Amino acid sequence: MKWLLRIITAVSISFVITMALVVAGFIMAMFSTMDVGVRKFGLFGAIFFEAHDQPSGATALEIGIADGTPIAVIFCVAFLFCLAVTVVLEKLKLHKKQLLQAR
Repeated sequence: MKWLLRIITAVSISFVITMALVVAGFIMAMFSTMDVGVRKFGLFGAIFFEAHDQPSGATALEIGIADGTPIAVIFCVAFLFCLAVTVVLEKLKLHKKQLLQAR
């Protein structure tokens, strides 16, 4: 039960980290585009941003995911990092408990 909670927590944290990076990638792609009609890619080619001129004079924005593989890799790396931190913290707590008992 304890490991299930840790895995759920790691998945949640990894999801938040991944989505924060995706949003940051969209913002960076949006602000790096100076020309209308130019498609800019961000986050290792995973996302794109493109602005179009409409016949009415308005500007339409097109954003999306071009390739989901980099996003999945980022999620997996963040998940493994969270699990590794959890394991290390558990080992440190156990070591601290053993040192206090030996005293």
